[in-house]
Amino acid sequence: MRYYSYKFLSEVSIDSLNCDNWAFDYWGKGTMVTVSSAASTQPTVFPLMQCGSGTGNTVTLGCFATGFTPSSLTYAWTKNGAALTNSIQYPPVQKGNLYTGISQIQVPKQDWDQRQTFQCAVTHAAGNPPAVSFQKPVLRVVSPNITLHPVWYGELGTSPVRLICTLSDFFPETLSVNWQQDNQPFNIQPIQRKLQVLERQEKIFGLTSEIEPNMTEWEAGSAFICKATHNNNDFTKMISICQIYTCTPPSIHIEIPSFMTVMMATSNVMATCSVHTVFNAKVTWQMDGRLPPSNKVRQIRNETHLIGTLTVSSREWKQLRLIKCKAEHRCLSSAEKSIHLSEPAATAPSVEIRRSLPELLKGNSAVLECDVTQLSSSDLYITFQADSDNISKELYVDLPETPGLHSITRRVTIPSNYWTNDTSFTCTVNQGFTRKFTSNSTGSFFVDPSVELLLVPSDVSGPQRLLCSGWGFNPQIKWFSESTQRPSSSSDISMDADGRVAVTSELKIPQKEWKTGKVFICEVSDKSLNKQVRQNISLCSACSSIPPSITVEIPSFKTVMSTSQVQATCLVRTAFDAKVTWLMDGRVSPSKTDRPDSNTTHIFSNVSVSSSQWKQLKHITCRAEHACFSLAEKTISVAEPAATAPSVEIRRSLPELLKGNSAVLECDVTQLSSSDLYVTFQANSVDISEKQYVDLHEASGVHSITRRFTVPQTHWKKDTRFTCTVNQGFSTNFVSNSTGNIFVDPSVELLLVPSDVSGLQRLLCSGWGFNPQIKWFSESTQRPSSSSDISMDADGRVAVTSELKIPQKEWKTGKVFICEVSDKSLNKQVRQNISVCSACSSIPPSITVEIPSFKTVMSTSQVQATCLVLTAFDAKVTWLMDGRVSPSKTDRPDSNTTHIFSNVSVSSSQWKQLKHITCRAEHACFSLAEKTISVAEPAATAPSVEIRRSLPELLKGNSAVLECDVTQLSSSDLYVTFQANSVDISEKQYVDLHEASGVHSITKRFTVPQTHWKKDTRFTCTVNQGFSTNFVSNSTGNIFVDPSVELLLVPSDVPGLQRLLCSGWGFNPQIKWFSESTQRPSSSSDISMDADGRVAVTSELKIPQKEWKTGKVFICEVSDKSLNKQVRQNISLCSVTPASSQIVSVYVEGPPLHQLQNEGQVTVTCLLVGPSLNDFSITWKVGGKEYSPGFHTGPPVSHSNGTETLRSSLNVSAEDWHAYKQVSCEGKHQCSSQGFEGHISKSRDLYPPTVKIMQPTASELSASDVLTLTCLVSGFFPSNVIVYWEENGQTLPSTHYTNSPAWKYTGGSTYSMSSRLNTSKSEDTESTYTCVVKHESSPTPFESTIEDVFAEVTYSKPSATLLQGSREIVCLVSGFSPARINITWLLDDSQDQLDYNTSEPHRGPKGKFSVQSHLSLTGVNWLPGSVLICRVTHANTTLSLNITKTDNLEHCDFFDDNTEAVVNQDMDVES
Repeated sequence: MRYYSYKFLSEVSIDSLNCDNWAFDYWGKGTMVTVSSAASTQPTVFPLMQCGSGTGNTVTLGCFATGFTPSSLTYAWTKNGAALTNSIQYPPVQKGNLYTGISQIQVPKQDWDQRQTFQCAVTHAAGNPPAVSFQKPVLRVVSPNITLHPVWYGELGTSPVRLICTLSDFFPETLSVNWQQDNQPFNIQPIQRKLQVLERQEKIFGLTSEIEPNMTEWEAGSAFICKATHNNNDFTKMISICQIYTCTPPSIHIEIPSFMTVMMATSNVMATCSVHTVFNAKVTWQMDGRLPPSNKVRQIRNETHLIGTLTVSSREWKQLRLIKCKAEHRCLSSAEKSIHLSEPAATAPSVEIRRSLPELLKGNSAVLECDVTQLSSSDLYITFQADSDNISKELYVDLPETPGLHSITRRVTIPSNYWTNDTSFTCTVNQGFTRKFTSNSTGSFFVDPSVELLLVPSDVSGPQRLLCSGWGFNPQIKWFSESTQRPSSSSDISMDADGRVAVTSELKIPQKEWKTGKVFICEVSDKSLNKQVRQNISLCSACSSIPPSITVEIPSFKTVMSTSQVQATCLVRTAFDAKVTWLMDGRVSPSKTDRPDSNTTHIFSNVSVSSSQWKQLKHITCRAEHACFSLAEKTISVAEPAATAPSVEIRRSLPELLKGNSAVLECDVTQLSSSDLYVTFQANSVDISEKQYVDLHEASGVHSITRRFTVPQTHWKKDTRFTCTVNQGFSTNFVSNSTGNIFVDPSVELLLVPSDVSGLQRLLCSGWGFNPQIKWFSESTQRPSSSSDISMDADGRVAVTSELKIPQKEWKTGKVFICEVSDKSLNKQVRQNISVCSACSSIPPSITVEIPSFKTVMSTSQVQATCLVLTAFDAKVTWLMDGRVSPSKTDRPDSNTTHIFSNVSVSSSQWKQLKHITCRAEHACFSLAEKTISVAEPAATAPSVEIRRSLPELLKGNSAVLECDVTQLSSSDLYVTFQANSVDISEKQYVDLHEASGVHSITKRFTVPQTHWKKDTRFTCTVNQGFSTNFVSNSTGNIFVDPSVELLLVPSDVPGLQRLLCSGWGFNPQIKWFSESTQRPSSSSDISMDADGRVAVTSELKIPQKEWKTGKVFICEVSDKSLNKQVRQNISLCSVTPASSQIVSVYVEGPPLHQLQNEGQVTVTCLLVGPSLNDFSITWKVGGKEYSPGFHTGPPVSHSNGTETLRSSLNVSAEDWHAYKQVSCEGKHQCSSQGFEGHISKSRDLYPPTVKIMQPTASELSASDVLTLTCLVSGFFPSNVIVYWEENGQTLPSTHYTNSPAWKYTGGSTYSMSSRLNTSKSEDTESTYTCVVKHESSPTPFESTIEDVFAEVTYSKPSATLLQGSREIVCLVSGFSPARINITWLLDDSQDQLDYNTSEPHRGPKGKFSVQSHLSLTGVNWLPGSVLICRVTHANTTLSLNITKTDNLEHCDFFDDNTEAVVNQDMDVES
């Protein structure tokens, strides 16, 4: 080493000393020479320091003293005032009469670099020269300024980029530049230029370094670093393309194929990612978190964007849920854009199908419309089905991008091959790739046409209206009469929900034409189906065809005899406009016939005949003809028979009565011969009339005459009887019978006439009396009679009958109808009433309400409830829903002979909200009756719903059957559905529970369609109870999982056999065993199913241990034929031995120290440590050659920490050991190809140990009676060492101390260890303890000794001394233990506080302590004669040291002047 003297305290430079001529290594120890001379010379001292920065962790400094005599001198080194003791002093060397000496010290380089101050002081008899100081000099250093810039020509990216690193204004000149790329060395050779500048008389330097980086790496964002090293300091600058452009994350836009593109693609679809960025970023794709194959992606660039494309099969696209495009560049924070392909769960749209009426009106008869509302997704297409077969193309829909829900309509024309009666149509909305929503079915609308022809009530004076209704696929109506087509008056067309068309047409016919009985035909035809149907109607078919009654009235004899023309009258009672014909003596009358007249009940026809013609007649006939009835006629005989004694009869005149003459009597005389006669009338045998002469015409035969007489009112009495007398000739008279009493009060009888149910109710009122007349009333309103009749009995009393026809509906309301029979002539009247109430029983009816079944409510959009009212009355049926009259559609009630039927239609959604429904029957004839049915079920406890796969069905071979177990059921209205991922996959399975008390349990099964055999599918079942409550089961979990296998080694309970247990899980797993390609039969097997529906199968194989130990491989194969998947796992002895168990730690220990003197053999020990060592073998090598004889390996030994050890000992010849041959031990597992080796050889480099007993602290000594002494042994090699303890020269038993194993610090080459000795304070008698260490580096043991361990905690009495100076007094206390002590200063025993400072106790070599207490006299009023006291308190001892100030200080010495003061110990008090 070379040294250089650069400065010393006197600032004198010694140029003659330099680091080229001085070196400590050349001095040697020198020769001690004593020069005898009386003169002495003080040395001159120079500092020496190491040239250069040195190596290692120390710096060597030298202190050079020269030109002194005598030769004896000493050196003292300090660092920052603290003494250093590790210096080396060389003997002085004589040159002439003077000596030269040197001292060397090594100081830590860290302290030197921190410019800490070191001093060397020389002590010599001739005088002490000034101390020299050492401090690392400060060099002039100017750090460089560094800049780094990229330069290029034209636009960035069109030419190469050059990077220029500029370092300016630095000193000293030495500076190196290194380039790095991404913190890695950069091997390109830079172009460098160095400059030198003189600035203010000082040199400074500059340098440029230029490189041209690879363009691809530059654009990729690599960071290029210019690193300059100057004066051991680094200066760096970094540049990259990222710093040139803004690093805002790029905008990313993903374009995905449209839904239609995906669905129509036959192979692949493409997604495009546009990244707007200037950087050449890498565009990557992820599909559901996975990277696509590299051949599926492409990337191109234009001026502004990176374009990445991803090509995917359409089948794979449909399975995707998330696609992500990511742009990555070192200059950018990660930027990515994700598109969710699986749409969020949307509400199910409403899908309805119907025939298109607008298209039908345009002539397109077979067009379907699919109406879709509540749409929340744009990815969809629509198809139409005929009996579930698609009949249309996929009609794709592009919905506008707007929030909210949408509605659409799509149409399709039905192919003609589906125009069949039994075909129903649906439409399906295919939403996304998996969801479908199917409409209701249209029902069959290709039906044959049907017709109904009705008579519309018409005004009598207006035309007759006919209404024809036709139904069918495409019905059209035509009218005909007598083969001639008639134009309709009006028509209408409509279509019902099932798509069947209804047409109506009205024909108006003049009443005259109608009443002819002409037949009118309505034809309903369907040209599309080539079908037609007809129905006809006429007056005849609409009205009764019973022949009419006919009355013929001929002229009287008098009239005939007194006038030239007589008239006969015919009254035809009929509703038809019949043709009336007169026949006289069988021939159609040529006589004048009046045009028939009519009223509501009769046709009147008169025929006029000359009296002469009349007199010739024998009979006259009135004939009525009409197409609606068979011919009817009435014949009257005119010619009288041969005359005989006349027959005389009196009666009241009905014709007169009909004319309004109520009291006219008629005297009918028959059998009259032509003679003169007159007629008179009598009341009670008294004439009351004049004589009425009769002129009989001169004709053969007898005659009949009638004479009338109006009874005067004076004879209108109840007891009056009338007769008439024919006075023929002068003497002969013939008296008639008596009339009886004709002036009687009116009487009435009202009867109910049996009527057809569908017709009118007929009431028949009969009245009797003098001149009775009938009127009908209902509710004070007069009603016209439907028909009436009048007759008169032989007694002259009149009988009238009147019929009233009442609509059944009105009749059944219970309205009261009154028949009033009055006689205005007598001013008398009588009444009788009748109603359905009086005619029938008024007991309230029984009511039965039939409500729709739960299944009907849940499966249809409209439901119907039916009310059956058992009553004869036409009761009003009203429906109430939850107490309110139903606003829903109520069918017009129908009835039969016993019941009224009423239906109410309600939407199923409205029905589900109902609590109860009431059918109420009201009629005036009975009190209100009603029946209420509770619709809402009573609150039921929630059932327990569980879903599971059916293990019994699996065992039968049905692998995908789910069971839904429902218990605690208390309601019968329910159905069960099964779901896959919350979407229904089964039809509704309705449940009919038997009517029984308590709760029920049911199980429903469902076979999962193979379309849902997917890994990510989970199944649930839902119990839909009532209309709004549903209970969802737990999820099955994923049951369609690929098979998995686990093969385990089972602890064997049978000697000699090894048991293997194979467990398989999956959808339908089955197990097979193989070894060396041969199938092995299993010993036992089992199958079970977990709660998630996954099947677990287990199979056990028993193998002889001998076969197992060979390492043969056994294979368990778990296959699933349902999914066509299989998985295998094999096992062998080696596979079940974990790699960690095949790893072993190897420790090799050399011979014990006591064997090292042996000349024969020494023992080397190998210790393997691992978790299981049964299958390990040990191999020894000596000098690299395998060594087989002479070693012993014991069995493995188990330890409580779970490890085992295996020990092997090898006897090696002492000759080989001392020849430094390497002894190696290798541990190897039989299943491993790798061995683990440890080795040892006799060490060539021996390092002796350093031994030191650690001095215990006071707290350790005081803590307890037992003290642990620690002996630290360090710095030795090799590691074999023997450590023991001695007490007062006697070896202690090993039970008294504990030795640690040897350890080596990280990076160190020597070992250390410690030994701990436990000593007792109570037993210790100031013993001396020695730690003894034996090591092969020395035949002599190494020792460290500690004396009187407990001295510092053993009580020792203090001694005290006072020292006085000019400004302070010091109280010195020493020789005490333990360390705790208290010192107090007092002035004349006062309690005033004095200014003093007491140091901490200092421990001496023998364990005793000393302390100083300084009292500053400044500020103390210490007057002559006053006493200052230092009071020392220690344990149980108190010392007081006094000093008194005297007036005369001549004899006082001050320790400041290196004198000692006299101190008196005044008091020694044991407290």
